Amino acid sequence: MRYEPYRQHLTRIVKDMLAWDVLNPAGGAVSVRLPDGNVLMSCTRLAFDRWKVSLRDFIVLAPNGDIIEQTGGLGASGTPMHLDLYRMLPRAGAIVHAHSPHTLAFASLGIPVPSVTNRADTFGEIPCLHADDSTVKARFQADPVPLELPQGMVQRPDVAAVNLLEYRPQLEKVIAPRAGEMDRHGLAFTLYRHGGFTVGRNLEETLDLMLRLEETARTSLLQAQLTGGTVFPNRLYRPEQQSPVGATNTTPVSSYLTGRD
Repeated sequence: MRYEPYRQHLTRIVKDMLAWDVLNPAGGAVSVRLPDGNVLMSCTRLAFDRWKVSLRDFIVLAPNGDIIEQTGGLGASGTPMHLDLYRMLPRAGAIVHAHSPHTLAFASLGIPVPSVTNRADTFGEIPCLHADDSTVKARFQADPVPLELPQGMVQRPDVAAVNLLEYRPQLEKVIAPRAGEMDRHGLAFTLYRHGGFTVGRNLEETLDLMLRLEETARTSLLQAQLTGGTVFPNRLYRPEQQSPVGATNTTPVSSYLTGRD
């Protein structure tokens, strides 16, 4: 079995994510770019097995998705997105995708996660990419178009269509131009109704980014409860004031959800 030290590291990362309540049986995936350019990625069945991970529960893929070594199942449906991110972001060393609960609350509404903690400020904007999975899959099933699926992933074109036809162009437009930021910090984004992604320069940083993402999502929701519905991304809350000083940095939840100031 090849790349055993990296398999051991990924196994520890999965266990840490379970301990910090950012993984659940609904899905998720972790991957790391290996020194030779190949990608070590968790297999698709791991989530359904409640993340009871062993060293064999990973697949090694070439940058184009061909299988280098398969000791377990195939790569998850999100394999194209992982490979695209490694291609677009030369400094990317690892990727974590998780359905962490508070981040998912924002993703379920298709809105960006605000940075309300200094720990989240370090990776800047946290956008939400949009695709209606059900509509895309139904449209593809009714009128299939040719798709080139990576060899090392579950061969379900209707599922892959969401990533290849909808999310790939958005990654090119929204995430790829931020490649230079990775000289200083990792990146984070969410997918509509699906969960969060963090991209770091190494595994430890990428897990830390996911924990930071979940932390700022959770704190944003708690802020709204404490303030009566307002999120304060970077402004001291003064409850005695009707409109806090510098109110441009405050956002009522109702307006935030609709994208209005």
